[in-house]
Amino acid sequence: MGEVIDRFDEHLPELARFVEDADSLEKGLERLASLVGHAMSCERCSIMLVKPDPDSGEPRLRVQAHHGNLADRAYEEHQPLGQGISGQVSASGKGMLIRDLHRTAYADAARREPEDRPVDIIVVPIRLEGEVIGVINLDSPADGRRLSTEDLRIASILALVVSRSILIHRLKGLLRTSFTQMALARQPDALNGPITHEPRRVARLLAQTMYDEMQRAGFSDDHVLTAATELISHVSEARK
Repeated sequence: MGEVIDRFDEHLPELARFVEDADSLEKGLERLASLVGHAMSCERCSIMLVKPDPDSGEPRLRVQAHHGNLADRAYEEHQPLGQGISGQVSASGKGMLIRDLHRTAYADAARREPEDRPVDIIVVPIRLEGEVIGVINLDSPADGRRLSTEDLRIASILALVVSRSILIHRLKGLLRTSFTQMALARQPDALNGPITHEPRRVARLLAQTMYDEMQRAGFSDDHVLTAATELISHVSEARK
């Protein structure tokens, strides 16, 4: 247990500084995956976030960053909540420690091939304001030790740091433009309630604000549709 706490203490200040200093979430998650992997002394660490499926719109887990070896195809997979080990953790909101993975009921869900030594894994939820927004996957301790319940507890604490990092990046992004600030100020209970940071809700607020402002400026519905079409065109170009 002492070694686990020592590793945690060593890397926690760096994680705290990172939360304050990192500029973009995309770049930040990759660094966070590396920091968490080193803090846990694990060769593999991946961060998955819940994203809407591009076709069905249903929530799916997608890999956003990793540390160590991970097949490129992992970034293309959309894992349904409740399916697979990570999907079960995201659905239940409870972290899991699975020792000797390939000798358990989860062997069929394993993404890794059996090895000479037992494979232990940890999966913990990333929570933000009571909602599970993703998971952290950890395995392959660098020193060959077995993962324990103490590792699970430390991983759960690190997941809190990751969630706060995501929150800070969202809030920093919202405050970059006066248009977004105006949209947030118009949300219900803006004066005495919490300001939303959830991307889908913010997107709806921005769309409503754009519509209201164009109406107030005297634009017709046809002009609003033209603006919306132009926005969709920019999104399509960015995805190419």
